[in-house]
Amino acid sequence: MICCRDIPFNEISIIKELWEKNREYHENISENFGNLYADLVFEERMNHFSSFDNEHLKITAAQESENNILGYAISTFEENEGCIHSLHVAENYRGSGIGKELMNSHIDWLKENGCKDISITVAVENLNTIEFYKRLGFKENTIEMRLM
Repeated sequence: MICCRDIPFNEISIIKELWEKNREYHENISENFGNLYADLVFEERMNHFSSFDNEHLKITAAQESENNILGYAISTFEENEGCIHSLHVAENYRGSGIGKELMNSHIDWLKENGCKDISITVAVENLNTIEFYKRLGFKENTIEMRLM
């Protein structure tokens, strides 16, 4: 049985293996910017979230057992602006509803905390994920461009 549970920041390391798969996925799908993902380090990326207290940070793990994390989501908010920072579902569990359950949980949490503006950033080459977010009601807003 798959269950989703919120975890405190001090347990964030349980999503490390899946986060690494997310990093590798982005490195591999990016035609122009894969090198930006190659050097990302879990501990450095997660350190950003250490500045948020438990009321402003939500980390949820979807798991089959204590050692089998199938998906995760990380969100924060400040005032009335919410951000879903990261979502990933293990490849062989995509399409099972885990991503939708995680997203709905985080969207609901952000709305319950007064967020009127909820954003998520997605790589332009990640077409399946863009369509997934659109089905949840997200709309395209801006495109960041880089000259490297």
